[in-house]
Amino acid sequence: MRGKIFIVFVVGMAILFALSSESLAQKVIKMGVTAALQKEAGIGSKNASEMAAEEINALGGILGHKIELFFADDEGIAEKGVTAIKKLLFTDRVDFVSGGWMSGVGLAQAAHIFDGKKLWLSSGPATPKLAKMVEENYEQGKYFFRVGCVNSDLFAYDMAIFAEEFFKKELKITKVALLPESTVWAREMATYLEKELPKRGITIVYLDVFDPKRTDFSPQFAQIRAKGAQLMLTVQAASPGVPITNQWADTKLPVHQAGYSLNSQVTDFWDKTGGKCNYESTQLINGARAQITPKSIPFYDKYVSTYKISPTYTAWGQYDALYLLKAAAEEAKSLDTEVLIKALEKIRFVGAAGVISFEKNHDLKYGKEGKQPVWAQWQDGKHVVVFPKEYAAGKYIAPAWLKKK
Repeated sequence: MRGKIFIVFVVGMAILFALSSESLAQKVIKMGVTAALQKEAGIGSKNASEMAAEEINALGGILGHKIELFFADDEGIAEKGVTAIKKLLFTDRVDFVSGGWMSGVGLAQAAHIFDGKKLWLSSGPATPKLAKMVEENYEQGKYFFRVGCVNSDLFAYDMAIFAEEFFKKELKITKVALLPESTVWAREMATYLEKELPKRGITIVYLDVFDPKRTDFSPQFAQIRAKGAQLMLTVQAASPGVPITNQWADTKLPVHQAGYSLNSQVTDFWDKTGGKCNYESTQLINGARAQITPKSIPFYDKYVSTYKISPTYTAWGQYDALYLLKAAAEEAKSLDTEVLIKALEKIRFVGAAGVISFEKNHDLKYGKEGKQPVWAQWQDGKHVVVFPKEYAAGKYIAPAWLKKK
């Protein structure tokens, strides 16, 4: 009798061990993605996350663990963002956090992510204040890593370089109208540009901070004409971009148009504006169909083939974020958050959107050993990269109504 009991016990333990081993082998990495899921930025984040997870899982996952994605809609609103991050942390109980879009949302979520001690691969918010948190309290803020675009100061700096190196030197333009929307990061960019452009011999002759819901820019355009501006720089993400662009073309406002516009980065903007975005130049802050790295064009083409639209900057960021986690985990041979933080602080990862390496405050490095935006102009329905010259696929074309007779 005792022998039978012993055999049953051994068999039971063997079954339990087998089930435990199977459970361990099938362990998943729960990645939480916060995004404005009904807006272009969030749709791009979701698409690219799913694409990267599918590819990584097909290759065996990360250290043998498959990625499971959990999404929470932050709607681009701070209060909703807090609810979304709490869902990911406490209901879904994710291992890591990524995603994001609006800076105000990221700032509202930060304390909750830090309290949860979750590695945060942030692909959207551009405010420098997030990295400042790492500087001011490393032990609390060390979980934040900016893996999408460089911070808004740096792409304001990049905008100033474009204004000087191309518009000033090539087209002799020195008078600028600056139109930022009234969001956190756009105001930060405007503040930076107010200081940086004059250093480069460019005068801001008109500045207006506008409500993203504004649809009539007649008063602003009247002032732009009166002040003699030659170039209009816009900074907009919450704004749809269409009203400014359409009125610029309809009124033949005598200025070149360039700047940051989330909507203008995406290929359906041509249809949204009925082609009136022709000649508009757009800062692609995080990737383009250009030979930035060997991964850039393959990612772009696969994304377009799969989703029938070009990737948003958040899509580039999310795709790279998942692969960055894989690279760091394989380098560290661990999925422990503290170990991963140390690995990420030293990493140099070649992503689809550029090189990912970090400053001491976990901000992205800018330039050849980091990330640098490219500038594309709308030309007959396509984005054509025109700056920097090493990535250029064509030459800049002045708006038809500005061309010399």
